[in-house]
Amino acid sequence: LSPEAAYDVLSVADMYLLPGLKRLCGRSLAQLLDEDSVVGVWRVAKLFRLARLEDQCTEYMAKVIEKLVEREDFVDAVREEAAAVAARQETDSIPLVDDIRFHVASTVQTYSAIEEAQQRLRALEDLLVSIGLDC
Repeated sequence: LSPEAAYDVLSVADMYLLPGLKRLCGRSLAQLLDEDSVVGVWRVAKLFRLARLEDQCTEYMAKVIEKLVEREDFVDAVREEAAAVAARQETDSIPLVDDIRFHVASTVQTYSAIEEAQQRLRALEDLLVSIGLDC
């Protein structure tokens, strides 16, 4: 299934309330994840409430966070998530950031992986500071 077809079928599946077909489209989109597509696919996963695909996206983001923090689309996604939390007037953390932190931490299984995880988390924290978010 091509990406364009997956997006089209996903829209139709959502319109006609076909959750199995939506999940199938989500699985197709998950196979296409790369640095250029992950933020867009994550947005689609949120829009169509595809929790598994959303989780796969944040897991992928955690793996490439040091590159993503330099991308404007990722920075925009973090800002939008922060604005959504602020709009609810909650003292809450940013869900996207929390999910990425979780996936970075969950990959640590050895002492050598600790330093790599700390570098990833530092890159994320530096981004948050640079855009004026403290969470």
